[in-house]
Amino acid sequence: MALDIQSRLKRVFGEDALDWFHMSYIFDWSLLLIGWFIIRYIKEYMAVTERSFSLHDPLISHPHRKNQVSSAFNQFVAFIVPCALVVIAGFLKRSLMDIHHGIVGLLATRTLATLVIDFLKNRVGRLRPDFLARCKWDKHLEECTGKLKDIVDGRKSFPSGHSATAWSGMFYASLFIAGQTAAWCFYTRKSPRIVSSRLARLVFTVIPLIWALHVALTRMEDYRHHKEDVIVGSTIGVLSAWICYHIFWPNPCSESTFSEIATSEPRSLYVDLDRHGQIEFELAAVDEDRTNAV
Repeated sequence: MALDIQSRLKRVFGEDALDWFHMSYIFDWSLLLIGWFIIRYIKEYMAVTERSFSLHDPLISHPHRKNQVSSAFNQFVAFIVPCALVVIAGFLKRSLMDIHHGIVGLLATRTLATLVIDFLKNRVGRLRPDFLARCKWDKHLEECTGKLKDIVDGRKSFPSGHSATAWSGMFYASLFIAGQTAAWCFYTRKSPRIVSSRLARLVFTVIPLIWALHVALTRMEDYRHHKEDVIVGSTIGVLSAWICYHIFWPNPCSESTFSEIATSEPRSLYVDLDRHGQIEFELAAVDEDRTNAV
């Protein structure tokens, strides 16, 4: 039964349909799992730095407003949009390896961004623009009387988690679209697979970034973050996507990626290993010349 399923998968998705069971990829998934355990630890047990504050500080005296974009919805969009693109492209190309590399790259992006953001939030302890509204200072008790959860969260302004989440997911989606369509490689001569218009392909890569920009701007409009928080959070998201995408996929801006002998297929983490895990060596031309000369 198992062999029959394997043969069917290989018939539909190619001979490499089950190659993602390789030990290198299992190790990747294990690292991602460890990363999320560390994130969980930071959220639950890492103490938040408590900065002193002034009741007359205008930077933290703004009203407390409802989020225009909730955290749950932001997380959903930042994951489901690039994930859907990866799955659709993989099925169109009949490649489970494409789907695997796309999803593991996306999860690596989210893990890296979240890990950096949560660590900085707790260590820096910057007060949000609406901190005093959360605090509800009692001059007689000389302490905050608001909800403890809101007060603690009010000390996690830097950097912006919403911005990092949106930009990491949406920039990863843009990179993936560019890698599939050569939208960011303006000198390639390779015929596009999807859209012939270069401008249209470029527009497709920009659309996800519009959402990320919208989320970042709402964080300042809702008085949840200072502008520096949003800028740094967005930068962390972009860098996380750029790094993790390039671990698994070739550069979408390089002409060599779209040459006649190359494609935008996912990178193999064990390119120097054969099926038995042995390293293969090959003499270069210069070595052959030297051998003949001797």
